[in-house]
Formats: sequence, C-alpha cells, structure tokens
Amino acid sequence: MAVKKVNEIGFKPLQQVFLTIEDHIAVMTLHNPPVNAVSGVMQEEILRVCDYINHNDEIWVCVMHSDLKTFCVGVDIKRFYQSIEDRDVTNTQELYYDGAQALYDLRVPLICAVHGHCLGGGLCYPAGADISIAVKGTLFGAPEARLSVVGGSGHLARILPPQIQRDMCYCGSSITAEELHEKYGGVTMVVDSLEELMPAAMEKARELCKRGPLVLRYLKACMNEQEDFQMHRKNELEVTYTRYMARHSDFREGVSAFLEKREPQYKGI
Repeated sequence: MAVKKVNEIGFKPLQQVFLTIEDHIAVMTLHNPPVNAVSGVMQEEILRVCDYINHNDEIWVCVMHSDLKTFCVGVDIKRFYQSIEDRDVTNTQELYYDGAQALYDLRVPLICAVHGHCLGGGLCYPAGADISIAVKGTLFGAPEARLSVVGGSGHLARILPPQIQRDMCYCGSSITAEELHEKYGGVTMVVDSLEELMPAAMEKARELCKRGPLVLRYLKACMNEQEDFQMHRKNELEVTYTRYMARHSDFREGVSAFLEKREPQYKGI
C-alpha cells in the first residue's frame, strides 16, 4: 500500500500535527518547533486527527511521535499565562484534556514513540497510550507543582504506583525511561538510540496489525471500560482544582516565576 499523506481534515490544513497512513498504520507526528509545546493549534488538530482515525476503517493501529529534538514539553506556558490574564484558564485546560482524552479513547491501539523530554501535559499522551516505547535517557516529568498548577495525576496513575506518583507530583520531579520501564513497567520497551525508536514502534504496529482490525478495536474498547481509572472524571477533577488554584495569587506567581526564570515567592494566598 502506498503512503498516504493527509494534509487537511475538514477542509482545514494540518500545521502542527501531521498524519500519514501506510499498511493500515497511521503515523501521527507532533511538530511545533522548537520543543513541541502544546499550543491551541496542536490541541485542536489532535482532536481532528483522532476523529479522522476513528472514522477510517483502513486504519488499524496508530503510532504517535515527534520529529523534533524532544517529544513534548506540555502546555505552552506563555499561552497558559495569557489564559490567566484573560481569566480563561478553565477553557484552556479543558481543551487540552479533550485532546488527551481523545487519544486515550482512540478506537485503535495507540503506540507512543518517545524521546528527549516528555513533560507535564505531554506526559499524558504516552501515559494514556496502549503501548509506549522510549529512547534510553528520555526524561518523563511532572513539573506542574513547580508552577502552582494542578494537573497530570490522573494519567500518571496508569504508569506509576500511587506513592511514587504522589512524590513525583508534589516535587515536580522527573524519571528516566529506564527506571520507569525496569522498576514500574510504565514504559513497554526502551531502545538504545533515536535511530532505533521508530523502527521499533513500526515493528510493534505491524505485529498488532496481524491480529486484524476487529479484535483490536473490540479489545481496546473492552480494556478501556475495564480500567478503573475513570479518565473522564479524573480530567474533570483536575480542571476543577486548577480553577480553585486560579483564585489565589500563588497561582499567578508560580507561572510568572517560571517565565521570568526565578524562584517563586509563595505566600499561601
């Protein structure tokens, strides 16, 4: 089957999330230079691409990756700060979670191929995937608390034990792909180099395709329903508690300090 490049969906061109299809495998490429901060455009295009995949019977498996130096560093902080100024934090966060939820709910298996840094909201993508493959040395991090932001914990629960997850969220710390794989099974496979990443992901995708599309779709739906993580409810809770946090001056201070590259001065108000 020839490679099909999808340049537009719904008569709108794709600018930051590219899509190709070959041999029943869709490859979704994140591309927002320099580091794949999740912009409003990327969030909206993830939703459109997921909807396209869900309505295309020729797609049996999806691989998500980045063609930049890092996988994804989470929500664009400058855009997030502007949402604070505009008093639009809830809508901005809801749009992000809509994209993360759409990936989790994708009707075909999702394989995330991760390298470089996978931080904050970007960590929700492989944490919500069916299978994740990472390059040795890749950093998975949850820095939200360092910015006085509530978020990410619902998806982290899929890849880390509760107390490790809480420690990571409270401290805003990171973990390597090797530790995540070897200690906690939060990454399916680790490869030694970036050159090995996509070949490994595509090999896994081709292996899944051998099972045929119907059993993959029904298994995915069945396993998502069996999971006790209640992703919709968890996302709603994180939006709610971010709304609570947004009432306080510490919320603005945390994001401002990050943008100004200084230590935040929290007052508990």
